[in-house]
Amino acid sequence: MGKYADLVFTIPKEFHDWYGFASPRGFFRGTTMMPKARLYMDFTAVTKELVMEVPHTHHAVDEYLVFTGADFNNFFEFDAEVDVWLGEDPERLELFTITEPTIIRVPPKLYHCPVNFRRISKPIVFSAIYLDGDWSKINRHVNAEGREEFTYDGAGIRRCVNNRAQECIYCGKCFSEAMKKFMEKAKEEATNDRHLAPFYEMAKLPRTGKYDKYVYTFKPEEHNNPNFLSPRAGFKGWSEMEESRLWYLYNIIQRECTVGELHMHHAVEEYLIFTGAEITDFFNFDAEVEIQLGEDPEHMETYTITEPTVIRIPPKLWHGPVTFKRVGAPINFMPFYPAGNYGRIIRQTQTDGSSLYLYKGTDLPK
Repeated sequence: MGKYADLVFTIPKEFHDWYGFASPRGFFRGTTMMPKARLYMDFTAVTKELVMEVPHTHHAVDEYLVFTGADFNNFFEFDAEVDVWLGEDPERLELFTITEPTIIRVPPKLYHCPVNFRRISKPIVFSAIYLDGDWSKINRHVNAEGREEFTYDGAGIRRCVNNRAQECIYCGKCFSEAMKKFMEKAKEEATNDRHLAPFYEMAKLPRTGKYDKYVYTFKPEEHNNPNFLSPRAGFKGWSEMEESRLWYLYNIIQRECTVGELHMHHAVEEYLIFTGAEITDFFNFDAEVEIQLGEDPEHMETYTITEPTVIRIPPKLWHGPVTFKRVGAPINFMPFYPAGNYGRIIRQTQTDGSSLYLYKGTDLPK
């Protein structure tokens, strides 16, 4: 155990009963799993057609909905169709149909959902990324008198549907019971049931295009670095989408190598995420990785990673480089930076022994 061991979190195997989702799955549940962590996200593979969620909003926090191929070795092989609704008015939502790797930014107060995974020919990733220490949402209901009511729901306060004396542990049993009935009925009727029909009726209205700016299709990034699979993918903050506060990459490591340099971030935390490259088999992690962490470049501690792991890098903590000492099978290395652009500070030692701190970042003047 080192001084920074509380920043290195091994993702546990989460076995569940969620219909249509690969089990076990990986989940990083923010402050529940690591004090002060502001990232809440899952690594979930959808394997069957299903429908989830009702229109809801988040009051003050962005959420990102990510849809990609489940095999990151073939990231852009996406053989599925997913319908998602977005809008400011829950009774006038606009339909987006996803047929390739896509990320959707959901700003505060924007209604979103349901999500209809209406065709899944190959497993895909569905990851909801919530940039807060815990997950929550606001649901809208219309009561018997026709009035709108808004209820708050979130991790840590939701009760178990089948046993109100217990807190919800997201086992998925209630969802699966409802979804199996839903899918059986939809198959018998060869149509959408009452739950989805109103949303497809909305889709017949003229589109405004107002929410197109929140939907980004991942672009293949060709490169010549033999250590990473090419093409690779990423979402680079405001260079990809106006007002986005998220910057991250999918680096699929192919062989033993060292990546990056010793650096720190002055005012923004970063997360370094290491997973298997096949999300349906998330915990198949055949590699050994070393990284150094420290408050002072002269006094660094080495941490070894052999399982899916999240490392939180608080502001001003020195870290790097990342050494992939053994790569038995490709793994996914995700530098995850919750800011609109990426930047870092390195230290150079001058000839007189003094230190010079240099800023390196993207989108700087030439």
